[in-house]
Amino acid sequence: MGFDITGERELRVIAEEIQERAAQRDPFSQFTGEGRDNCVVLLPDVDKVGSAVTLFVAPDIGGDGVKGNQNLSEDTGDEGNGLPFSFRGTLLARKQDMPNSKLLTRTRLCALLETKRKNLSKWFAFTAIKEKYYSLSHSATNQVIVKQDGTVGDTTADLEVGDTFNTYVLDEMLDRAENGWTDGGGEDHPPLETQYVEETTEHGIKQYGEYYPVFVGPKSYSALIRDPRWITEQEGKSQDGISTYLKGYGGSYRNAVIIKVPKLTESNGVQRAGIIRSDSPDYTGFSGSYTGFDGYKANDDTVTEINFMMGVGAMCQAFDEVPDYGEDDNYDSGRKLRIYEEQFMAAKKVKLVGESTEEQQSIFHNKDYGVIVAPSTIE
Repeated sequence: MGFDITGERELRVIAEEIQERAAQRDPFSQFTGEGRDNCVVLLPDVDKVGSAVTLFVAPDIGGDGVKGNQNLSEDTGDEGNGLPFSFRGTLLARKQDMPNSKLLTRTRLCALLETKRKNLSKWFAFTAIKEKYYSLSHSATNQVIVKQDGTVGDTTADLEVGDTFNTYVLDEMLDRAENGWTDGGGEDHPPLETQYVEETTEHGIKQYGEYYPVFVGPKSYSALIRDPRWITEQEGKSQDGISTYLKGYGGSYRNAVIIKVPKLTESNGVQRAGIIRSDSPDYTGFSGSYTGFDGYKANDDTVTEINFMMGVGAMCQAFDEVPDYGEDDNYDSGRKLRIYEEQFMAAKKVKLVGESTEEQQSIFHNKDYGVIVAPSTIE
């Protein structure tokens, strides 16, 4: 008995199911959307040219405008020229081969096909999520270095064993997110915009809660929940209701939502995308190469987890939203079936770089637009 090849309509349904499974595994998907008020912005087709995509972020416009019976020609104007952010994607493809058709009963074939489809879905999800963690953690321009006593340092070399993640770190992250920050070189960094992640209705009026998602690794989360200030905060927020629908929800502090995530694991047949550490290997993904994570090490080479906060527009995702799925029964002279998935992918942390002299004077020039990183020791 030979293989029955899935029809075109069913292939599309399977592709959509693969994408849905991948999204369910992705902790970033809940902060992703086409609107520019999402932490991960999906770019529409009109922004895509070939294998490259460009996002323009316009600064807020200033000036007084015109009033009363004034003509618009009297407005001094403010072009509000956007700064460009360009990046490329690439085509990823992966296959799974079925055994010889005569070695399978029809029942076992269906079960094995479903397993292999799930394997494809898991691999694509792992690859995409891993890229996002690497990109967001790479070469951060806004690093929060906070010691156990709450004092703020300049570099990760100021951290030592015991300088783990706590509410003092969250306080500094939130202060920079809400008020901006000027680094040691006198460079101003803009504040981050919050994402709306909670909706309630009171007296018939919809109200929205504004939060910053903070992705926290397992060692850092274990340290955080032992912090007395954290414990007190959770007792006061036990009825906030946010945990009912946020994947990875680990509590909230002020207007930060903690998303607890695993560490990156790739060993002994286990693949888990997760937080990047100072001992994570270099990686070349589908949107770039990411190196130099040992630069996040604390004093005496103590390993750190690279926790991070996202604001609106922290990352862009582009190109194929749904992968192509196919089945090939001509493999090995028709004796075997090959299934495959391919997808043109791109996901990159937004770092705006001005081209003109005027653009380079922008507060956004050559800085991470919506990410604040907080390395903390794991001991």
